[in-house]
Order: sequence, then C-alpha cells, then structure tokens
Amino acid sequence: MHSDEIQDGAAFSDILAELTDSDLVIEVTASAGARKAPELKRAELIEDAVEESYRALAGSIQVQLETVAVLEEVSKRSLSLWLRVQTGGGSDGEASDASLLKFLARGTLAIIAWMDGSPTLQLADLQQAIRVLAWGTSITTTAHPVLPSSSQLVDAIAAWQKAKGALSAGDSVRIITNNGSAELDLSKRIADPRTLLLARKIVNHSADMIFVVEMPDYQASRQWPLKHGETRTIAYCEPGTLLDKFYRRELDIRPGDALRCKVDFETSYGPDHEVLAERYRIVEVIEVLPASRSEGEVPAGQGDKTPARQAAEELEAAS
Repeated sequence: MHSDEIQDGAAFSDILAELTDSDLVIEVTASAGARKAPELKRAELIEDAVEESYRALAGSIQVQLETVAVLEEVSKRSLSLWLRVQTGGGSDGEASDASLLKFLARGTLAIIAWMDGSPTLQLADLQQAIRVLAWGTSITTTAHPVLPSSSQLVDAIAAWQKAKGALSAGDSVRIITNNGSAELDLSKRIADPRTLLLARKIVNHSADMIFVVEMPDYQASRQWPLKHGETRTIAYCEPGTLLDKFYRRELDIRPGDALRCKVDFETSYGPDHEVLAERYRIVEVIEVLPASRSEGEVPAGQGDKTPARQAAEELEAAS
C-alpha cells in the first residue's frame, strides 16, 4: 500500500482518533539533546519486531503489516508509523478476524511487558500469559491458532533486542493499539535471547518407590541400573543403606529383584514444560523383594549354599 509522508500536516491525536483493531502506531521520540527526529530506519526495525511478534502469535494464519502513513513532528522530534494489519482471515469470517486482531495486539503488548518487567525471564510465564489472552479473546474457539512455540517467541524477542540496540540513549518508544499501549524500556536488554531456550525449572521430590534391578552394581560404583514401570534410570545409592550389605557380600541381589526405596528425585523442565531429565537418588532401601525363583533355576550343587556365598561367586565371575 502507498504510504503518505506527512510533515506536521496532521496532529498525532488525529491518527489515534482513527485507530481500529487492525491498526497500530509506533512513535519514536528522540532524546532531549537531539536536533531532529530519529531516522526512519530505526522505526522500521521496531516495525520488524512487531511483525515478528504478530507472526509468532498468528500461527498458521498469514499476517502482514502495511504502512498507512509516516508522521514526523519536528517540534517534538518524533517520528510515527501508522501501520495496518492484513490477515488471511479465518473460516468464521469477520468474527474470527476481530478476535484474532485483538489477540495479536494484546499478545504483542504482553511480550513487551514480559521482556521489560519479568524478574526471572521464564518463557513459561510468557506462554501462560499468552494462553490466558487466547481464551480471553475467544481465539481458541474461532480461528484456532497454534499458540507460539518457545523458538518462535525467542525469534520475536531477538527482533525487539535488535531494535532496541539501534536506538540512542534517551530515546523513547511507544506502541499504541486500539487494545492498549506500552512504552519500551530501552535500558532492559537480553544479551543473548537464545539462552532463554536453555532455561530450566528444577523440582525436587521425595517418595517411596519400587524399582526393578536390571543389573546389580557388581563394580561397586554405587550406581544401579533400575527400571520403574517403562522408565529406565541410573540411581545413585547413598552409603549407609541396606545395599551396603550387598557390597559386603552379605546380601544376594539378582537381576529382576526389586528394591523398595525412599528416593529423592529431581525433575528438570524446559520452557515448554517438557521433562528434560529425571535424576534419582536412593536415600534408604527399605527391603529387597526377590523375584520368583523356582527350584529348577538353582544350579546343581548350589542348593545348600548361603545367599551370601552365591553372591560372592557371582561377583567373582563378573570380575
């Protein structure tokens, strides 16, 4: 669309009075010591960040920003871009488009608020805020967009950081929509947005659990290959448990036996709430539950041997 360049030909308030849900205004004001308004290319970097945010929020729906007008107010040393959002539409027609436009505007403002106001910068918090907005605008029951993934959000956040880096100290930026506005805090920077994808939330638990022994710790490493349901893990055994008797050859434990334990386990979650890792630590072994063994499983000549002696021979054979 053709953009109209306006040199003090209209007041900024005239633009705001005409905003609809499909409109957005970026206002960049130069610092007090500057002689003129910021360059257009700086405002266009902010436009790129807005468009990246809209695309992440829109999912599979096509969105595009078009410039309606460029307003430079010399007396204020400000430059404003009046943008209009074009969407691919949805199967529910205008109602779907209206919900989507509100969601895009409010979601972009939520990204800005999270970038500049979150003390922890956990992507999960931003995703939850966007999820609430989606329900609040009925977007999930009309256009059905896929909510943005962590990588899509990080791409948008990186675009915002690039735009901030191009501005001078003392400049100010406002993003104005028909659904609210926000002012960028140019002092808040995320040096490497990709590290947000490495953020982890670690939760510690304690519980009584039963593990099946896949292989006894013949090497005395205190690491036991165990199985709980369909989950295989390596559990670390603290000294001072019942398993010390196994290391002293006083207790017979074989593959297939089970250990009823008190366990501390640590679960690491990624920014999308996916489980990244689980680490088990056996604090106390309450009892050993032998697997069912028929007499036919006992080798000839070993029926009168003590469990401790049999365990010792197994250890020697393994060595």
